Amino acid sequence: MLRRLLTQTTSRRLLSSNTPFFSKPSLSPFSSLPSSPDPPSSASSSTTVENVEDSTSAAAGTTISIDRSSLFNPPDHSHEPTPDSELVKHLKSVIKFRGGPISVAEYMEEVLTNPRSGYYMNRDVFGARGDFITSPEVSQMFGEMIGVWSVCLWEQMGKPERVNLIELGPGRGTLMVDLLRGTSKFRNFTESLHIHLVECSPALQKIQHQNLKCVDEGSSEKNAVSSIVGTPVHWHASLEDVPSGVPTIIIAHEFYDALPVHQFQKTPRGWCEKMVDVGEDSQFRFVLSPQPTPAALYLVKRCTWATPEEREKLEHVEISPKSMDLTQEIAKRIGTDGGGALIIDYGMDGMISDSLQAIREHKFVNILDDPGSADLSAYVDFPSIKHSAEEASENVTVHGPMTQSQFLGSLGINFRVDALLQNCDDEQAESLRSGYWRLVGDGEAPFWEGPDEQTPIGMGTRYLAMAIVNRNQGTPAPFQSLPCQSSRSEYLLKGKMYGFEALTFNIHSGYLEAIVRGHRAGLLTTADYNNLCQCENLDDIKMHLSATKYGSYLQNEPSPLHTTTIVEKCTLKLVDDYKHMICQATEPMSTFLEYIRYGHMIDNVVLIVTGTLHERDVQELIEKCHPLGMFDSIATLAVAQNMRELYRLVLVDTPLAPYFSECLTSEDLDDMNIEIMRNTLYKAYLEDFYKFCQKLGGATSEIMSDLLAFEADRRAVNITINSIGTELTREDRKKLYSNFGLLYPYGHEELAICEDIDQVRGVMEKYPPYQAIFSKMSYGESQMLDKAFYEEEVRRLCLAFEQQFHYGVFFAYMRLREQEIRNLMWISECVAQNQKSRIHDSVVYMF
Repeated sequence: MLRRLLTQTTSRRLLSSNTPFFSKPSLSPFSSLPSSPDPPSSASSSTTVENVEDSTSAAAGTTISIDRSSLFNPPDHSHEPTPDSELVKHLKSVIKFRGGPISVAEYMEEVLTNPRSGYYMNRDVFGARGDFITSPEVSQMFGEMIGVWSVCLWEQMGKPERVNLIELGPGRGTLMVDLLRGTSKFRNFTESLHIHLVECSPALQKIQHQNLKCVDEGSSEKNAVSSIVGTPVHWHASLEDVPSGVPTIIIAHEFYDALPVHQFQKTPRGWCEKMVDVGEDSQFRFVLSPQPTPAALYLVKRCTWATPEEREKLEHVEISPKSMDLTQEIAKRIGTDGGGALIIDYGMDGMISDSLQAIREHKFVNILDDPGSADLSAYVDFPSIKHSAEEASENVTVHGPMTQSQFLGSLGINFRVDALLQNCDDEQAESLRSGYWRLVGDGEAPFWEGPDEQTPIGMGTRYLAMAIVNRNQGTPAPFQSLPCQSSRSEYLLKGKMYGFEALTFNIHSGYLEAIVRGHRAGLLTTADYNNLCQCENLDDIKMHLSATKYGSYLQNEPSPLHTTTIVEKCTLKLVDDYKHMICQATEPMSTFLEYIRYGHMIDNVVLIVTGTLHERDVQELIEKCHPLGMFDSIATLAVAQNMRELYRLVLVDTPLAPYFSECLTSEDLDDMNIEIMRNTLYKAYLEDFYKFCQKLGGATSEIMSDLLAFEADRRAVNITINSIGTELTREDRKKLYSNFGLLYPYGHEELAICEDIDQVRGVMEKYPPYQAIFSKMSYGESQMLDKAFYEEEVRRLCLAFEQQFHYGVFFAYMRLREQEIRNLMWISECVAQNQKSRIHDSVVYMF
């Protein structure tokens, strides 16, 4: 319709000078723009254009200011004379026939979909060998997540027995292939599907037919059956051709960005449409229309949807009438037949200024250079889609937009990459991590160590997702977690981050969460421990560990091995994992990870001070310190004679300084005082860590509160048992208990007065979570208590991985890896001392 309207406009005659801009009165009724505008810069450049209101007038031109800052056309453009391609000849003949320029939208439509020479019509333009890469080509996980969304919507629709699954512009068909493969276990869903692919390119139709493993029905290639799940597949040139009257699910991924756009520029005489013309040098160039064009009606409509402030600041505007018309058609179909549509594209949640760009061989080129050889696309105006849908039908609701990172993360892409990482080699794992970053990351991947030109670029925030659904179906997944616009500020101010934190977590921390979930897959299993228990010597243990993540750390160690060597090398694996995470982390996750180190720093301080008290060599003590707890001045701890000196000379400049406020006494350091110092520091540290996690809110607060509370309760029990029969008073004992946890405060009151292990057991059995732990102990003994506590901790740590969008997985992974190292140390000691019968006494199994 738009094309017919434009072809009916009055014919105009255009003559121009050889220069990009007129420098004297022109006979053209159009204002000429540069054919090769400059790339955008921080300061807008300007020049003058002379206008003549009528072709028969010889009046002096009117000077206007043109903002060229938004015209992004890098200087990959040549004015050298070259033979015109078939499409160039066609475009020039159209302009000549019209007697004047054509709109940018007409130019864009011809360039992309001309039946004989259009960019999409006769070639495969996707992937590394094409001109650009789309999300489905990046990773199978994208199509799988779209499948998750489709199944969820189908269930909300009431699980209809027949559904039209329509994809607009399916490219190679990769998204549909991954969607069908990922949902193949949902037989009721896949059996209900009738796939309709809206594709105008014969070349791409053939590729889709091949990738979907289609078998033709009869002699028609337009009707086939995909052997992936046995689903009927049909091809259509437009959405209008798809049969209606059936519940519908529509997928439009990177489709709207290729729909033609009209460009307008503000001038002293109002908004003028930018047009494409042929100059006297036979090169295409931009000019301004001297009078309103048919597309101005859509410009007026779009401006009514914008705020005054938004309209005031714009010098250029892009509108897409075809996007508006298509959206209205989608909304009417969904409002009548039921179902929903998912639109994912790069765009903005606001009016678009000047975004049209050309891409050839993964590089930006001039829009007017060699038409048909480069892809043309523009940012998608999501508010325009929203208003168009709501205007077309009262029976639909529009949800979003949200970022692609938020969308995929809320659907569970973190769990999916975790599952895939558990069954892949190193090369596949690197590909998964890169693909994951491209889908949910923001900007260049910080972990990349390969060639700069191959650095993965995250599309997580550049792409937006929006859903249009039938009003009777409620809010589709995952848009339920997005608070309504009116309450969003209050929602954030209250710190209630459930839902909304899920929408932002992936942008900054999603990649690292996926990495740590992959690390968890490398933890030793029960089968690994059973094999280790059969080892006859430490070299056998090394040989078995060579097939695990520890293999590269032990491979160069000569025989005979020692237990300390195995422990040191396994600890080095833990340290490397931690360093990788902390180097990639941003706030507040980097602070969270620093808290994990503080416990080891406290242990190192106590080790050095205790060893010095017993006249041990300082260098020998430092070698025994945990690498994660090291700090620059640790060697000088040996000079301190009391707590005050320890703080003043050494610890005042370390992260532990705030925790020493309750430790500053002038008493000499002896074994009792050192142990009190250790527990006082741990109390302050745990309380500080607990408060920090509380401030983070959301799932992190919930999960870490449980894990830290368990740690606080375990330390309270250990302090009580270890202080029985010592000089420590009940009040002093109670001061060492943390002021949070399940036992706080009433359990602490009872533990403080316990005088034997059975009294401690009596207190703990009042608390259901700890009944199972103490039921494993016989009265009067505590030998199995440590193992029982470790087993309960491991159970809770593993549960932390059952949720996503939280920092607890990082804490859980570090603790599980530390438990694994304790297991390996115990097994190695038992094997080295020929005590294999005792191995199972202390090994804590995880998976």
